Amino acid sequence: MATHTSDIKTVKGACPQDCPDTCAMLYSVEDGRLVDVTGDPDHPFTRGYLCVKLRGFAERHYNPNRVLYPLRRVGKKGEGKFEQISWDEALSEIEKRWKSIIEQDGPEAILPHASAGNMGVLNGLLSGDAFFNQLNSSVAEKPYCGSCASTAWIMTVGKSGGMDPECLAYSKLILVWGMNMMSTNSHAWPFIIEA
Repeated sequence: MATHTSDIKTVKGACPQDCPDTCAMLYSVEDGRLVDVTGDPDHPFTRGYLCVKLRGFAERHYNPNRVLYPLRRVGKKGEGKFEQISWDEALSEIEKRWKSIIEQDGPEAILPHASAGNMGVLNGLLSGDAFFNQLNSSVAEKPYCGSCASTAWIMTVGKSGGMDPECLAYSKLILVWGMNMMSTNSHAWPFIIEA
């Protein structure tokens, strides 16, 4: 972290990513600007550890390439050439394209997709459902990876819910199969070590 000239305020918060670990985080703020993010060492599950998605979060938050307004592609697909347009232009273009799709192929040709991402509870997975239901668009499980994981879980262990990861510490046998826990389930690792 760079040298700072004024007081840095620490603000407690939670991870904004789509992850069930719900890590507690400490946000360092200087003069109203986010300067660093660390895990909260007092959080009993994540114990101050943040995954790779959160390292460098402060720098990504202010990245000049972050998309903050609508863009229209002006080059060939894949060239990375875009121009900024207004929100009204973007909504008008979406409306025009959707009307054309619906006229040609029907409303079911539009498939809504959503995931929690960093949108939170209020505008997460169910966001837009009423709109798309009224449109009579296709219906799909959201997100697709969640329905796949749920199906796999039911097919392998039945309809029971998952176990509390902190209970791993009391296990006599733990088999980690087909995954790199340090990359994809790093917060369960300390409980495996305890076991």
